[in-house]
Amino acid sequence: MSNSTIALLLFIGIIVFLIAGIIYAIRQKNIQCSGSFASMIVFHDMQSKEKQNAVEIIIEKQAQKKWEDDENGKGKNQIEIMQSNTKDPITIK
Repeated sequence: MSNSTIALLLFIGIIVFLIAGIIYAIRQKNIQCSGSFASMIVFHDMQSKEKQNAVEIIIEKQAQKKWEDDENGKGKNQIEIMQSNTKDPITIK
């Protein structure tokens, strides 16, 4: 076999492997169909500096409130979060 044939077979193998991986990820629902982190970053960068600062302040205030609720015991604990994410509620005794 010549080098070009080996290179072509390797290239085709990589393409098939990538397609199989994408199909597997879609079937496992590991890829979100809605907005992703990257799309949020791009949207954030397109805004004016004033709007960027406003969004950052709001996010920081929400994070601070959640942090305080978690420290005071008002927030959901990890078990409650897991239960709310499942269709069948889990009862832990």
